[in-house]
Amino acid sequence: MMSHASAPSPAFWDTVAEHVTTKVQPVLQQPQSAREPVITYLRDLEVVARRECDSREIIQIIASGRHLLGDRSEIGPEEGPFSRI
Repeated sequence: MMSHASAPSPAFWDTVAEHVTTKVQPVLQQPQSAREPVITYLRDLEVVARRECDSREIIQIIASGRHLLGDRSEIGPEEGPFSRI
Protein backbone atom coordinates (compact mmCIF):
# COMPACT_ATOMS: atom_id res chain seq x y z
CA MET A 1 0.00 0.00 0.00
CA MET A 2 1.21 3.53 -0.68
CA SER A 3 2.01 5.62 2.38
CA HIS A 4 2.14 9.35 2.96
CA ALA A 5 5.94 9.19 2.65
CA SER A 6 5.65 7.70 -0.83
CA ALA A 7 2.82 9.92 -2.07
CA PRO A 8 3.33 11.10 -5.65
CA SER A 9 4.54 14.63 -6.28
CA PRO A 10 2.21 17.19 -7.89
CA ALA A 11 4.10 16.75 -11.19
CA PHE A 12 3.29 13.03 -11.09
CA TRP A 13 -0.43 13.73 -11.46
CA ASP A 14 0.30 15.46 -14.79
CA THR A 15 1.64 12.17 -16.16
CA VAL A 16 -0.78 9.75 -14.50
CA ALA A 17 -2.47 8.72 -17.78
CA GLU A 18 0.84 7.54 -19.21
CA HIS A 19 1.79 5.93 -15.91
CA VAL A 20 -1.47 3.96 -15.70
CA THR A 21 -1.13 2.91 -19.34
CA THR A 22 2.39 1.55 -18.76
CA LYS A 23 1.13 -0.45 -15.78
CA VAL A 24 -2.04 -1.79 -17.44
CA GLN A 25 -1.05 -2.62 -21.03
CA PRO A 26 1.55 -5.31 -20.27
CA VAL A 27 -0.91 -7.37 -18.19
CA LEU A 28 -4.08 -6.97 -20.26
CA GLN A 29 -3.65 -10.35 -21.95
CA GLN A 30 -2.29 -12.04 -18.84
CA PRO A 31 -4.22 -14.29 -16.45
CA GLN A 32 -5.97 -12.73 -13.48
CA SER A 33 -3.14 -13.79 -11.16
CA ALA A 34 -0.75 -11.53 -13.09
CA ARG A 35 -3.23 -8.67 -12.99
CA GLU A 36 -3.82 -8.69 -9.23
CA PRO A 37 -0.62 -6.83 -8.23
CA VAL A 38 -1.40 -4.08 -10.75
CA ILE A 39 -5.02 -3.87 -9.58
CA THR A 40 -3.83 -3.56 -5.97
CA TYR A 41 -1.37 -0.84 -6.96
CA LEU A 42 -4.08 1.08 -8.85
CA ARG A 43 -6.49 0.78 -5.89
CA ASP A 44 -3.83 2.25 -3.63
CA LEU A 45 -3.03 4.97 -6.15
CA GLU A 46 -6.71 5.87 -6.40
CA VAL A 47 -6.98 6.22 -2.63
CA VAL A 48 -3.99 8.59 -2.68
CA ALA A 49 -5.43 10.50 -5.64
CA ARG A 50 -8.76 10.95 -3.89
CA ARG A 51 -6.93 12.36 -0.88
CA GLU A 52 -4.27 14.51 -2.57
CA CYS A 53 -5.27 15.32 -6.13
CA ASP A 54 -7.90 17.85 -7.17
CA SER A 55 -8.74 16.33 -10.56
CA ARG A 56 -11.73 14.06 -11.08
CA GLU A 57 -10.26 13.15 -14.47
CA ILE A 58 -7.20 11.61 -12.84
CA ILE A 59 -9.37 9.53 -10.52
CA GLN A 60 -11.39 8.38 -13.53
CA ILE A 61 -8.22 7.40 -15.42
CA ILE A 62 -7.05 5.26 -12.51
CA ALA A 63 -10.50 3.68 -12.06
CA SER A 64 -10.68 2.96 -15.80
CA GLY A 65 -7.34 1.16 -15.63
CA ARG A 66 -8.65 -1.00 -12.80
CA HIS A 67 -11.85 -1.74 -14.70
CA LEU A 68 -9.90 -2.74 -17.84
CA LEU A 69 -8.14 -5.33 -15.71
CA GLY A 70 -11.45 -6.70 -14.43
CA ASP A 71 -11.65 -4.92 -11.07
CA ARG A 72 -15.21 -3.77 -10.46
CA SER A 73 -14.74 -2.76 -6.82
CA GLU A 74 -15.63 0.75 -5.79
CA ILE A 75 -13.15 2.93 -3.96
CA GLY A 76 -15.11 5.20 -1.68
CA PRO A 77 -14.19 8.82 -1.18
CA GLU A 78 -11.90 9.47 1.74
CA GLU A 79 -11.05 12.76 3.33
CA GLY A 80 -9.96 15.09 0.58
CA PRO A 81 -11.37 17.14 -2.29
CA PHE A 82 -13.81 14.42 -3.33
CA SER A 83 -14.84 13.13 0.09
CA ARG A 84 -18.33 14.57 -0.33
CA ILE A 85 -19.13 13.18 -3.79
